Amino acid sequence: MRPEVGSRVELRIESLAAQGDGVGRLEGCVVFVPYTAPGDRIRAELVRVRPRYARGELLDVLEPGPHRRESPCPYFGRCGGCRWLHLDEAGQEAGRIAILREALGRIGRVQELPSVEFVRSPAALGYRSRARVAHARGQVGFRAWHSHEVVDIERCLVLDAETQRKLVRLREKPPRGRGEIEICGYGKEVEVAGRRLDISPGAFFQANRTLWDRWFEVVIGACGSGELAVELYAGVGFYTVGIEQSFKTVIAVERGSSARDARHNTRASVIEAAAERWLPEQVGWLEPDLVLLNPPRVGCDARVIDALRELSPPRIVYVSCEPSTLARDISRLRPTYRLTGLFLLDALPQTHHVEAVAKLEHVDIASPTRVELKGAGG
Repeated sequence: MRPEVGSRVELRIESLAAQGDGVGRLEGCVVFVPYTAPGDRIRAELVRVRPRYARGELLDVLEPGPHRRESPCPYFGRCGGCRWLHLDEAGQEAGRIAILREALGRIGRVQELPSVEFVRSPAALGYRSRARVAHARGQVGFRAWHSHEVVDIERCLVLDAETQRKLVRLREKPPRGRGEIEICGYGKEVEVAGRRLDISPGAFFQANRTLWDRWFEVVIGACGSGELAVELYAGVGFYTVGIEQSFKTVIAVERGSSARDARHNTRASVIEAAAERWLPEQVGWLEPDLVLLNPPRVGCDARVIDALRELSPPRIVYVSCEPSTLARDISRLRPTYRLTGLFLLDALPQTHHVEAVAKLEHVDIASPTRVELKGAGG
């Protein structure tokens, strides 16, 4: 007999899903239950039932799993920001690795995965130097999960000291109306691995200040060295300033204010253009030793992937904030490229988010010679 909405059921949680929920099974049906941990035996009420899956709300933890803990945050369960505060750090690490490997195997169809090197955040709390704060009707805080409701928050445990002070000041004089405001614990200039970078207001920058230097080292180490490197979705030049030390020529492609920051921060030839328009035009003209990718959550446009297959650089390094689109893009690059290195960055502790760095090598690695760049400028 299939479960129905409103049914109260007992489940053993087996794993964690990509969106952070615990996963159990009931009579052949997969059941997702938030705020649960692998190994938990729970009682839940089913709130949605579909032919292939169901969703439940946690009622009781009958037997805790080995990595369950008491959340240190009084807003846990109401605020939608940190969904894994009930997991200890070892449980979070295991969960992220499993999510990444599952995506690469199921979506990417990668049969032989390299070992995953987990890069732990130096701080599990008090690490975040950038956040989007919601406000409405005098309430200032963060939104509830999958909701427009604003959870009023006086102190957020994952914000660093300066960003928390920005939150306090915002709460002292709440903005009118409804909306969101970004608060940052850094100013217009930051230092990463001994290098100073200018950041324009609104430009994207990684939130975990405590991980900046190690993050930089991981990506630059994966890139290696050579004659010509191309960086797509270059941002303000966070990685560019590193790879220009190891490559004779670096071309960085970005749009908007971030491109202007990158031009100021680096010696690279910065091209202000959309990657999906610029890269296909370089086929037949450009022969890079490395292409470094750092796309948004949606991953690379299909035109970028097609151009990469034609350009056939010996090495691609892909920095990803979404395992499913990373896996999809790796699948599109196969069989021309094989996955040879994999890092998982503990970028946002206490959340379900996964940041990864994948190193891909051409199955027939050769050392191309550099030719004239079509449309170079900057």
